Amino acid sequence: MISKRHEGRSYPPYRLRLDRAVGRNYFRALGLDQAPVEVPLTYLIFLRGEKLGVDLFRDLDIPREQALHAGQRYEWFKTIGWDDALDVNVRVERVTEKASKSGPLWFADVVYDYRDAASGELAVRETTRLIKRSAP
Repeated sequence: MISKRHEGRSYPPYRLRLDRAVGRNYFRALGLDQAPVEVPLTYLIFLRGEKLGVDLFRDLDIPREQALHAGQRYEWFKTIGWDDALDVNVRVERVTEKASKSGPLWFADVVYDYRDAASGELAVRETTRLIKRSAP
């Protein structure tokens, strides 16, 4: 189970710098040869904060073998450039439990707010949904 006590939890903010080389690898994976001029819309999925103190799988007690990733939703408010630094705030917005044929499922909706470090403006809001399955 994912405890409801995680609901509303906020992590200390951390700073990210975009990496054009990761962007090139992303473009290559899509079969594109050109260097990315703009930051791809889904590039932020590569900028996880596990090494910076936001290890959701550990903190929410979701063993990798019981985890399902239910996707992301992005809201873009400002263009992000390759030379921009981003300040990231992460919070567990909601934890819910649902019954399924194979046992209970727990859903954690986690919100990442990416702010332009220079201006403080909200650039992107990402909502990621993680699912923990019952132990087999």
